[in-house]
Amino acid sequence: MQIRTRLTIQFMLIVASIMLVAMFYIYFQFKNHLQNEFYGNLRSKANLTVGVVASRLEREGLAELPSLGNASSFTAFAENISIFDEKGRRVYTFNPSPSDFESATLQEINHMGECRFPHGKYSAFGTRYIAPSGNLYTVTGEAVFDPAELQKLARIVVFVFLAFCGLVAIGGWFFAGQALSPVSRIMNQVDALLPSDMSRRLETSKNQDELARLVVTFNRLLDRLQSAFNAQKLFLSNISHELKNPLTVIIAQTEIALQKDRPEAEYRQTLQSVLDDTRELNLVSDKLMQLAKITATGQQVEFEKIRIDEAVWQAKAALIKSHPDYKINFEIVNLPDNEELLYVQANEQLLRTALTNLMDNGCKFSPDRHVKVRLSFLNEGNAIIEIHDQGPGIPEDEVQLVFEPFYRSPKTDKVKGSGIGLSLVDSIVKLHNIKLKVSNRQPNGTVFRLEFPMPASIV
Repeated sequence: MQIRTRLTIQFMLIVASIMLVAMFYIYFQFKNHLQNEFYGNLRSKANLTVGVVASRLEREGLAELPSLGNASSFTAFAENISIFDEKGRRVYTFNPSPSDFESATLQEINHMGECRFPHGKYSAFGTRYIAPSGNLYTVTGEAVFDPAELQKLARIVVFVFLAFCGLVAIGGWFFAGQALSPVSRIMNQVDALLPSDMSRRLETSKNQDELARLVVTFNRLLDRLQSAFNAQKLFLSNISHELKNPLTVIIAQTEIALQKDRPEAEYRQTLQSVLDDTRELNLVSDKLMQLAKITATGQQVEFEKIRIDEAVWQAKAALIKSHPDYKINFEIVNLPDNEELLYVQANEQLLRTALTNLMDNGCKFSPDRHVKVRLSFLNEGNAIIEIHDQGPGIPEDEVQLVFEPFYRSPKTDKVKGSGIGLSLVDSIVKLHNIKLKVSNRQPNGTVFRLEFPMPASIV
């Protein structure tokens, strides 16, 4: 069942239920009004009759008065008033041959003072009357209750209810269509989206309703999907490039070396070049595996308590070992008295990888292969690591781009690199909730600033 049909049926059922309750309430209220009016007329006539009859009986000393009218007149007036004395004897009636009342009924009337009850085909009313002389009389009035007005009302109510339900169904169908028209429009726009063109977006409206928010949310999802598709395309393009170049060089050098016999020195030179390219290829592969591992595992990476200064020393030692020409000046300022402030919650291997990549990046782009690493502590206890290099700096419009996988600035084309290092650093610092800030120094150089979270012992 379509939503429009279901909404129409639900709306019609709700309104019809409310209307049905209202119709029943009107009907029964009108019925009670007619019955109260009917018994009110009987009460008035009974009180008037018993007042006159009781006075005459006591004034003339009669046991009973003759009935008035006859059967035909009773039928014409459609009502009868009867008066009974204390012994239950009928002393007066309109009808010359009325139906008898049971003594139990007369006793109940005297006991209750006034009551309503059915009597054959009639609706009866009874009350007791005490004459000025103290004599007790029981007065009953009975007549046929005419339901003609109720039947007319019932027919009107049924007709209005059915007509109202029809109008509600038509109105509900129309308004459900109006309410769902934006949904249909959104569905048509979504169907028109193609994987080949991820730049298209859903049209937003000026309304601040739930559907407008849904469109905005869906467009944001499309933005993320487009970014993911672009990153995937860029990743495939760059990884093929990064892997193909060293492999091509290795194959070419090997083929040249095999074309003819060469001196041992040339073979050694070729093997050394192949070894360098293989190491570079292995380094790219390792960085890719680390980046994929962080992206896949996320918060499942295990953290432990490590000393931040020891992590810097170990990263420095590992980098100097693989690149003896690098110079790294490490200093610590504002060393805290509390040794606990030197500890941070981190994954030691990943943190060393991030520090190594930052220092390696700074040394590569510094003409003298020299970087300065500064560890300091804020008054609140936060550890700060700043890595200063003497490179050409990063333009402001490229600060965020350098953290994209495989992005290489045009200024750094002559420097050998894969474009993965800073992307890996960005993933690691986000995983550790470390604030990373990049700023340029004058006249040249870049500063990478890492601000670690407050130590758990201080928090």
